[in-house]
Amino acid sequence: MFSLTSRLRFGIRYAIVPSRRNASNHSKNKLRGPLAQDVSYFRSVLARPGHSVLDGTATQDVKDEIDNRYNADWTKNYQGSSDLVLRPQSTSEVSSILKYCNENYIGITPQGGNTGLCGGATPISNEVILSMEYMNRIYKLDEYSGVLTCDAGCILQSLHDYAEEKGYLFPLDIGSKGTCQIGGNVSTNAGGHHFFRFGGLHGTVVGMEVVLADGRVLRMNIDVSDDDNNDDRTHRFQQSSASLRKDNTGYDLKQLFIGGEGTLGIVTKVAVVCPALPTSKNVALLVCNSYSDVLRILKTSKEELGEILSAIELIDSNTMKFVQKYGSGIGDHLISELLSPEAEAADKQPLFILVESQGCDQESDSSKMDAFLTSLYESSTIENGFLAQDSKHIEEIWGIRESCNPSVARAGYVHKFDVSIGIEAYMEVAEEVSDALENANLSDLTVCVWGHVADGNAHINIVSGQFDKDAVSAETIENIVYSSVMKRKGSISAEHGIGQSKRKYMSQIKDGAVLELMSQMKNLFDPHFIMNPGKYLP
Repeated sequence: MFSLTSRLRFGIRYAIVPSRRNASNHSKNKLRGPLAQDVSYFRSVLARPGHSVLDGTATQDVKDEIDNRYNADWTKNYQGSSDLVLRPQSTSEVSSILKYCNENYIGITPQGGNTGLCGGATPISNEVILSMEYMNRIYKLDEYSGVLTCDAGCILQSLHDYAEEKGYLFPLDIGSKGTCQIGGNVSTNAGGHHFFRFGGLHGTVVGMEVVLADGRVLRMNIDVSDDDNNDDRTHRFQQSSASLRKDNTGYDLKQLFIGGEGTLGIVTKVAVVCPALPTSKNVALLVCNSYSDVLRILKTSKEELGEILSAIELIDSNTMKFVQKYGSGIGDHLISELLSPEAEAADKQPLFILVESQGCDQESDSSKMDAFLTSLYESSTIENGFLAQDSKHIEEIWGIRESCNPSVARAGYVHKFDVSIGIEAYMEVAEEVSDALENANLSDLTVCVWGHVADGNAHINIVSGQFDKDAVSAETIENIVYSSVMKRKGSISAEHGIGQSKRKYMSQIKDGAVLELMSQMKNLFDPHFIMNPGKYLP
C-alpha cells in the first residue's frame, strides 16, 4: 500500500537561512522610475506610440490595464507597481529603449507571456516593463536544416502550428504554450514534456539575437535583421541559408542568455532546430501501486521502446483527485475508471504514468508499444491502464496531464516547487515533506506531485484548504521542501527559473567561486544593473 502520509517519518532537522548578499547593490547609482520627459522620449522612438506606449499616469483605465495585465503575475503571488509599459515592434526599438534607460539609470523588466511561476517577469517597483508581445513575426523554417527563425514574442502554440504545417515538430512543449512566448521560454530555459527526447533549449537553440543594456545588438548565428526595410529583409532572408548547425568560431555566447532571465540582455530573435513531424504516435496512461513499479517502467520503456520513446510523465493520486474534481472535464471517464472505488476503499494511493512514443512507422511502433505494455502487465508492474486508440484519446490523456496545474489552483492556495531530484528519490522527497509538514503541525495541507519523471523533474505542489497565503507557514513549507531536496544534492529550480522567489538561496546552492564569476559577468554585461533588477543573483 502506497501513501504519502503513512510511510516512515523522516525528520528534517535543519532549515535554510536565506542569503543576505545582494548583487544588485553593486551599482553606484540608484535606479529611478520613468518621468514625463522619459515617456516623451519613448514616444519619439517607437513607430506606433499610440499602441506601443502604455502610460499609467495618463488615465485610471490605462493604470488598471497595466496593473491587471503586466504588474500581476500568473500566480498572483507577485505584484509590481510599474506605471509604464513599452511594447516595441523591432530590435532597433528595443535597442533605443535600453540605451536610453542605461544612460539614465532606469530599471527594465522584460516580459513575455507572463506565465512564469517565480516572479521573474514581475517588476519589483517602478521599472519600465518591456513587453515583447508585438515582436511576433515568424520568418522561416528551412526545409533542409529544420531551423525555424522567429521573433522572441511569438506565442509557443503558433510556432507549433507553423512547424506542423511545414512537416516539422517544434521541440519545446509545455502546458502554457497557448500563452507563453518563446523569448520567455528561452530566458527561463523551459524544459517541458519532450526534454527526455529532444533535450533542452541549450541544444535546440542554434541562433539568437540579443540586445545588451547599452543598446548593442548581438547577432549570434542568426541571419535576420531589422536594419533592412520589410520587403528587402524578407527577400534577403528567403535567399540566404538558415542558421548553421555547427559554428565553432569563438565562445558560444548565446548560452549565457538561455536561462539568464533577462538579467544580461533581452532576447529578441531565436533560431530553433526542429525534428521532422512524427507520422506515428502512441500514448498510454498506466496505473502503478508503488514507485518501485515506476522505476521498472522507466527501465523497461528504454529497453523496449528505445528510440521512439518521447515522454514519461508521473501524476500522483492526490493530484489526480484534484483533476477529477476541479479539471475542465477532459478525460473524466478515464479518471473515474482509474480511480476505482475499490482502490479508495483499500486506501490505495496509486501512481499514474503517461508514456508516449513518436516515430515514423505506425505498424512497427504500435507493435513495440503493445509488447511493452504486455510485458508490464504480465510482470504485475502495472495494475490497469489505457492505450489511446485515436487522436482524440491522445488529446484526452495529455489533457489530464496538462490539467494538473490549473486544477490544484482551483482547490486552494498553492505553494509551488519546481525541483530536480535523482530519479530514485523522486517520491521519497514527497513522502519526507508530507511527514515533516505533519510534524510541524501544519494541517489542512495536501502534497501533490507530478512532473517529468524521466529526467527527475518533480513539480511538488502543496495545496492549502484556504485561498489566502499565510506568510509564516509559507516560509516553513519552503524550508522543509528545499531542505529535503538540497540534502539529496538536488536543484531547487529544474525549469521554472529563479526570479524573485529563489534568489535568496543562490549562495547556498552555488559554489562561492561560481557566484563570484556570475557577478563579474553581470557587471560586464550590465554595469548599471538596469536589467531585471532584484532577480536571479543573490
